[in-house]
Amino acid sequence: MRKTLTLTIIAFSIFLYSCENSRITELKNSVSKLTKLNSKLIDSIQTLQEKNISSFYLIENSGKENIKVNETSKIHFDFGYKNYVPEYNVYRLYGENYDERELILKNQKLSEFEFEFTPENIGEDRIQLEVAMNVDGVEWIIPADLRINVID
Repeated sequence: MRKTLTLTIIAFSIFLYSCENSRITELKNSVSKLTKLNSKLIDSIQTLQEKNISSFYLIENSGKENIKVNETSKIHFDFGYKNYVPEYNVYRLYGENYDERELILKNQKLSEFEFEFTPENIGEDRIQLEVAMNVDGVEWIIPADLRINVID
């Protein structure tokens, strides 16, 4: 009787172990599938974010047709829509070939900003700006190139 009971317990234990082993394998497969799906979702979210940022554009709203020499004017800029965006910095490009840049606004978060501009002569009729956003370690540059009518 003891042998039968011992054999029954051993057989039952082996049966349970094989069922648990099968369940563990099944769970590992599920985790593997979910990990792959999660990776695809992360890639999709990143792609959407990249497409969104790459479609930004800047709109100038100075409210004036003419800007006078040596008179400071506020020039308002909007992104294509008003919203909170990833933190960004605004640089003014200058120099003979607009190859130098100066930080004029730092750590902006709203999809609009104002820039004060004082032309020193009539020939200073071009404003070039760059917005720099860092998203997940990638720097995105959004340019603005604006011609204005400067009068004396």
